[in-house]
Amino acid sequence: MLSDETGRLDIAPRLPPPERDDTREVAQTKLSLIREAFEIYKEQFDKDVEPTMIRAGIAPGRVNLIGEHVDYCDGIVLPMAVPFYVVVLGVYVDEDCGETQIYSSYKKEKARITAPYKDARNVAFWASYIHGVMTLASCRKCFNIVVHSNLPPGSGMSSSAALELATYKFLANFDSDVEARKPLDIALLCREAEHRFAHVPCGIMDQFVVTLAYNGCALRIDCRSLQYELIPALFMDSAIFLVTNSGVKHELGNGEYAKRREVVDKALKTCDALSWRDVNDEKMDQIRATGNETMVQYSEHVIDEIKRTETATIALLDNNVKYFGELMTESHISLRDKYQVSCEELDQLVDIALKQEGVFGSRMFGGGFGGCTITLVKPSFVQPLKKAILEKYTGGAPTFFVCEPVSGAKKINDISFIFPKKNLF
Repeated sequence: MLSDETGRLDIAPRLPPPERDDTREVAQTKLSLIREAFEIYKEQFDKDVEPTMIRAGIAPGRVNLIGEHVDYCDGIVLPMAVPFYVVVLGVYVDEDCGETQIYSSYKKEKARITAPYKDARNVAFWASYIHGVMTLASCRKCFNIVVHSNLPPGSGMSSSAALELATYKFLANFDSDVEARKPLDIALLCREAEHRFAHVPCGIMDQFVVTLAYNGCALRIDCRSLQYELIPALFMDSAIFLVTNSGVKHELGNGEYAKRREVVDKALKTCDALSWRDVNDEKMDQIRATGNETMVQYSEHVIDEIKRTETATIALLDNNVKYFGELMTESHISLRDKYQVSCEELDQLVDIALKQEGVFGSRMFGGGFGGCTITLVKPSFVQPLKKAILEKYTGGAPTFFVCEPVSGAKKINDISFIFPKKNLF
């Protein structure tokens, strides 16, 4: 066993490094996004608004190193936050105007939500995430809000959770009870908002890591016990994680995600288990006895992926780059062949990467059906890998970025630092 009944790793405890400050590049990214959001606010709502009236929340995206489609199965996941952000910025209007107005720089449109935010009718889908958070946070105030981001929607980097957490941190500027809520409770509230208002039956991973992310570390999250360990990214000098965006957007609200959750939930009932962590060989045989091949394959992925993630966590702690990469590739094969959430473009990106020198492993991540791959590669081979993908990939125009683990969502009660050389991060 790699973990005990509490969900903690059965290894000697290792203290994480002290949380470092943002790098200059990350701090500049945040500053630029907030400045852009402020300018958009002036264009859309009030060209004369004073910066002292502005409040904001900012939240990162995430990549999942391994442990895909198991967070809603009480599994183990290993995500980290990355320096792509959603900013929710705005001004308190009053409590009597009757509505909050939201402008999305991505959609280039406004949405209106009627106070007290319990009526979900006629709310644009993209605004339903904000609506859900405001409702569950018992918000009664009205705002003019801008949503601005450099996080590509549909990329599998959890733009939805980032939007939820940025909204929550924005609201925390105006309500001490909202600010005082514990981090895990914040994550659970935002997940409930996605369930009830966006109708996506997601697990807890995305909201958890966006809330609790720590500079320089991945988070090993036990989605049954809701305990977590900070796992330092120890081999970042000898290998780095390169994310490649396929350019194919996915939409979790289209039903494929929900279908898979429905099947695995049914499988759990079939073998009379309370949790996938309790499914042993005997219970798997009960699932196989149904003759439902789809259910069997989905179930095998869940069981194997949980084990892979436990093993991969140890490999990361032991600085075993080669083995970690092999487990990443195994994960992709399972997602492609058993869970069937990959697509031709993602498979092509993985295949190209695995044929290049200096690559340890590659896999899709996120909900699937598009989005991104993540590849573990020696730093000196990043450029040749990019060149090979640009030459051989036929699915469109891919984009790349190198992952670095960053800290989680934050509230901003003073944006004056966008004018002088002052950095609040």
